[in-house]
Amino acid sequence: MGTILPVTKQILVAEFLRAQAAWRLARADGAPVRAARCAAALLDTAAYAAALTEDDEDLAALARGGCFRGSVFDPGARGITIARSWQFGDPPHAGPRDLLTTLAVVAGRRVGV
Repeated sequence: MGTILPVTKQILVAEFLRAQAAWRLARADGAPVRAARCAAALLDTAAYAAALTEDDEDLAALARGGCFRGSVFDPGARGITIARSWQFGDPPHAGPRDLLTTLAVVAGRRVGV
């Protein structure tokens, strides 16, 4: 019998980012290289998020912003737009922490934190 792992905030964020990477690859918008770069950045951030500690500041800010509902991570419409366009433009200039921090800031604005 296999071990069932608990669903953590880190896993929920990583799943969200993987889904956004798949969305971006399916919609290259005539720019396959830029879409691939965006998807790679999202997958990199997903791996980064999965390895965060439970007391991470951005995870805490996302929680305060109401982004975790049951077993779903939902950063809202603005957060989805940010993720789907992450590193799509030229030149790429930000890393995984930058995306998480940006999502946390947007979540804070949603609730006035």
